[in-house]
Amino acid sequence: MEYNKNKLIFAVVGVIIVLSIVFLLKTMSSTDKTSSNSGDKNKVFKIWVVGDLVNDSSAIIDGFKKVYPNYKNREILLESFNSYEDYTYTLMSALNSGLGPDIFVLNNNDKGSVFSNQVLGIDPNIVNPNDFRKKYKLFFSDDLIGTFTYDGETKEYLVGLPVGYETLGVFYNRRYLKEADISNLSTLNNVISDLKTKYPDIIPFGIGNGSTVDNSSDIMTQFFMMEGGVTGLGNVNSKVLGESVGAYLLYGDIDGYNGYNLKYQELKDTRKTSLNLFSLGEVMMVAGYPSTIKKIKENGFSKSLLQAGPFPTYYSGAGKMLVNYNYFAINKETTNLDLANSFISYLYSDNGALNFLDSFPYYLPALLSLESDKLGDKIDSDYSITLGDFYSEKNDYSSFDKGVKTLYDKSITILLDKDFYDSESFNAFKESVMCKANKITTFTNLSVNCDR
Repeated sequence: MEYNKNKLIFAVVGVIIVLSIVFLLKTMSSTDKTSSNSGDKNKVFKIWVVGDLVNDSSAIIDGFKKVYPNYKNREILLESFNSYEDYTYTLMSALNSGLGPDIFVLNNNDKGSVFSNQVLGIDPNIVNPNDFRKKYKLFFSDDLIGTFTYDGETKEYLVGLPVGYETLGVFYNRRYLKEADISNLSTLNNVISDLKTKYPDIIPFGIGNGSTVDNSSDIMTQFFMMEGGVTGLGNVNSKVLGESVGAYLLYGDIDGYNGYNLKYQELKDTRKTSLNLFSLGEVMMVAGYPSTIKKIKENGFSKSLLQAGPFPTYYSGAGKMLVNYNYFAINKETTNLDLANSFISYLYSDNGALNFLDSFPYYLPALLSLESDKLGDKIDSDYSITLGDFYSEKNDYSSFDKGVKTLYDKSITILLDKDFYDSESFNAFKESVMCKANKITTFTNLSVNCDR
């Protein structure tokens, strides 16, 4: 029965690979279009982002037009998608139909992105890779500087431009916890055990399964990365799987010291998550990104009791800490290359980056020059939490190669709903995602069954 369930899981998730291959084959077989520098001045210039709720994009567009007044009469539309999965399908369809945006974003952890071959790359005269290394944190250079060969000489270019990033942290109720309690996992687990004894009707930490924990796939990824040397799904061996998944699921164990899964069925039936319990005072802390404050606020959590700190490691310097960000990429089929280059140049400037970050206050700044000022900014004016609460200079931050983000996130969330570690299921998950990522990025072994 377990084997059939796993096959069903991967068959559902695997539908994405079929659409992805169709899209890429069409892209690769189509005739290359030569971008016009002047472009169609009557055409709407489209920018698509995901995960960023644009309440008012006019400040960003107005700021750009102020610096580049030659575009003051151009219609520039900034569209936002709430779900990365919805964004992926829509972008795929739009590009197939020749209606894609001029600039779109890709996620740093989506190394096997179906859209990689659709990216033009940024002209080194617009953003010089060596200058980029000096102005941005190291992990951005590791992720985004690519190479190509010209006249037998290897040259560098930037794949896309980041503006900000997020790191995982812990939101906690200061009625029960203090900052020192979440300094490392060993200390935290001892505190959790004491809290559970003192307050048996309240769950200390709202993690331990997949579907009722916001960002569960990334929280689980963080547990992977705390094992030394793990920077991608390909590095996750059986030992890492057993230790990290086991550690995560232990928080959900109904007979354990945290017992989060005692609320599992209730949350599933009411379509709620740990964030709802947190705001009701039934959970003492939750894990999340700075942007998680939006949902916490919507649920009405007390303004005076909310605090936050960096996600705890096993000990100082253990493994790496996950970063999550989207970077702006130019569509290779844009007919408005001059405008696209100008917009990238604007975001590359301190002024442009500040303008964007003011519209999206949940991002830590990508530019080093902005870090000292921005880390003290509140992520929401109603709470005392700042961006700096999610960052520690002691941590080593890095991206994680998920293979194919949509496949990885969906399938691992399903698997985490089990109340025990099933090595066969998790190894099958890893092999399936890696196999499908290989098909998308290399077009090899296309007839191999990835879900066997």
